[in-house]
Amino acid sequence: MTKKIRFLFLLIGCFGFAQDTDTQLRLSPSLSYKINKKWKVDFNYRYALEKDVSTFQASVFQLSGEYKINKRIALEAGYRYTTSFENDNQRLFASFIFDYKIKKFTLTSRTRYQFSTPYFNADYWNEFKEPNQYLRQKFTVDYNIPKSKASVYFSPEFFIKLESNEVKYHRTRYQFGSDYKLKYGNTIGLSIMYEDRLNPTKTDRFIITTKYNLSIDELVKKLNKKEKKKG
Repeated sequence: MTKKIRFLFLLIGCFGFAQDTDTQLRLSPSLSYKINKKWKVDFNYRYALEKDVSTFQASVFQLSGEYKINKRIALEAGYRYTTSFENDNQRLFASFIFDYKIKKFTLTSRTRYQFSTPYFNADYWNEFKEPNQYLRQKFTVDYNIPKSKASVYFSPEFFIKLESNEVKYHRTRYQFGSDYKLKYGNTIGLSIMYEDRLNPTKTDRFIITTKYNLSIDELVKKLNKKEKKKG
């Protein structure tokens, strides 16, 4: 298994070098809590490396909330703070999410608007830099492997940049990954993403992400059941 992982990293690195891309790594632990059938909150942290996984890129802190309108439709909103050696950035976002399940498959569409700026200050926007605004459309096909706690997924995502004078396509991401559920509300995951940018400088990149999520409400339920069995 270790040899396969090493070969995968080597293959991605070689392809990235040949295509003038950057290979990056993200370590992404998170916490989630389902308050009730309608409301859910998430806290995510990301530690990111760039320049072929040799240099610190940024730390990212994100807090979001989701409200489920019904079994298929949900609304999401959140705040993200990014910090690095060079600069800091803040982001507000809102999403419309639609899920549809077909046996072992889950089809998901997420439409997101995001507003990013170093400072929430109108004078700064007028004199230095306008906020970055994007409309993002992501489609995901998720497959739960039968008789297993694992799932695999594929998701393309399209970025449309909203500028004061025009609206234009900016980039596309293609992500393939897998999640595996452990005991007591723990989930681990690994994904590989390729980002294709539409610009002359070719700042495309491969992004390898390792994920860990702890569902607090699932953990509490499991522990309560365990205590009841002992009693």
